[in-house]
Amino acid sequence: MSNFELQEKAVKAATRFIERKGFELLDTGWTSSEGTQIDLIASDEDTLVFIDVTATEYVEGGFEGGKVKRSDLEIAAASWLAGNTPDGEIQVRFDIIDMLSFRFNPALSRVRWIT
Repeated sequence: MSNFELQEKAVKAATRFIERKGFELLDTGWTSSEGTQIDLIASDEDTLVFIDVTATEYVEGGFEGGKVKRSDLEIAAASWLAGNTPDGEIQVRFDIIDMLSFRFNPALSRVRWIT
């Protein structure tokens, strides 16, 4: 399985995860004009959540830890907000969902909130 296929499976698994947690999925695979991709954009009650999903095959060292820098996520989020202005006052949060794959099956996940 290619890295692209592994990443696609991880994004689908992350989508199911956030939907089970009660998030409303707003956008997937959105790319800013600067080229930064945000894997998932969701609403968690009154908070808009920009989510970076990583997928790593099991090797020594474990989780990858996010593929996009916080500053790049902030710029991309501002671009998304410019074209998709929600009503009212909102809070914004940036999450990373790491998937660790054993033989190409996302088996372990870790969610981190970066504020």
